[in-house]
Amino acid sequence: MLAISTMGKPIFILIFTMLTSVLTAQVNELGLLLGGSNHVGDVGSSKVFRPFSSASGLIYKFNKTPRIAYRASLSKLNINPDDADSYNEVQHSFENSINKSITELSVGIEINFFEYNLAYRGQERTPYLFLGLAAIQFKAAQSTAPSVDPEIIVNYENERSLAIPFGIGYKTRLYGRFALAIETRVQYTFTDNLDDGQFISEEILAADHPNKEKFNNSATNDWYTFTGISLVYTFGRPACYNSRIR
Repeated sequence: MLAISTMGKPIFILIFTMLTSVLTAQVNELGLLLGGSNHVGDVGSSKVFRPFSSASGLIYKFNKTPRIAYRASLSKLNINPDDADSYNEVQHSFENSINKSITELSVGIEINFFEYNLAYRGQERTPYLFLGLAAIQFKAAQSTAPSVDPEIIVNYENERSLAIPFGIGYKTRLYGRFALAIETRVQYTFTDNLDDGQFISEEILAADHPNKEKFNNSATNDWYTFTGISLVYTFGRPACYNSRIR
């Protein structure tokens, strides 16, 4: 029999209603992150936004409503702090420089200032705020290896920590189902070792260094920033809550 039983009808209607709701309510965005990054800590410039090192990644967004979007991203951010870039003359005496990268897995929420809906003219752009939580991994100096060479050989090991990213951005339709966002965000970390501050203080700086006591404030954690763009493709059925542009 092809007919649906009396008992099966409510179940069929419930499943159909749920699927229809999912298809008409959600919109997805998937794309690339490209931009620059920098570090703020014990080594290098104290400027918060100095995005001269490269950063890239993948980003996914789920637009729950025209005002709220959930997002996740996987990024690689390079940091290259150098005491020579600091305006603090005391830092110049340390002559430290770092070259490493941070791998970041971040989840969070975007709160749009205005309703954002690619299916409606006039709702295709908006500023937004972002707040999230990130897991990060980076190489941290742990010890020195014996060497006949006078230059110190440093051993590095993976270190993991958490960070709280927050920032502001602006997103708009680029063409068709493609959208572009410009964003800047700051990540407060739960580590003071992004720039190997403790290792430098204990292993690199001589005990009689005149400014050693001014290096590595253990009471302050490190920060890093990202400034750049995201280019995403919007998909789902229908695009942004409705099936046609109005």
